[in-house]
Amino acid sequence: MDDLDLKGFSGRARLFPLPGFVMFPHTVAPLHIFEPRYRAMTEHALAGDRLIAMVRLLGDGGPRPPIEQVGCLGRIIHDERLADGRFNILLLGRKRVRLLRETDDDQPYRIAEVELIEDVPAPGDEMIPRTELVELLRQATGVDAELMELLLRADTLGAMADVIAHALSAPADWKQRMLAEASVEARVAAIRRRLLDIPSNRPFPPPFSAN
Repeated sequence: MDDLDLKGFSGRARLFPLPGFVMFPHTVAPLHIFEPRYRAMTEHALAGDRLIAMVRLLGDGGPRPPIEQVGCLGRIIHDERLADGRFNILLLGRKRVRLLRETDDDQPYRIAEVELIEDVPAPGDEMIPRTELVELLRQATGVDAELMELLLRADTLGAMADVIAHALSAPADWKQRMLAEASVEARVAAIRRRLLDIPSNRPFPPPFSAN
């Protein structure tokens, strides 16, 4: 996927902190928006650049609880406005972002200046590790047809690694490390180690959570 849709990105991102949730580029997340502040955030995003940055929430105390400093900038690709003001949206992960500083905008939701994080490509021929990752998935978990199609359609090794990291049943801390890691080679190595540790009788991908 090219970055033409981010060409005019201002560097200021609306933040949507959620506990225990780490989103990756190249993946799609269904989100139900019900809190008034995030309804306003969604309204403003839809009226503007349609961009929201998902960040992992680290605490729940005070008006601005701590959040991770690396998140995922996503674009709303589908929206459904409900009669009572809530929204159902589909958010497509576009880029890793590093939060530089939060701003003091007069909004009910948080906004930050961010910088886009580009992948550091792995050296050598990508087809070798791509083939290896797919084979490890087959051996360890038995991948369903829909996920396999997503993996085969991934245009880079980094994109494939992100799809796998998003789908894996793994602790949020591990997923956050994968999100914060710009090196594709390092992400692939960590995913390979995790796949080798998965018992072969677990279903994959795991069932979606109720959130």
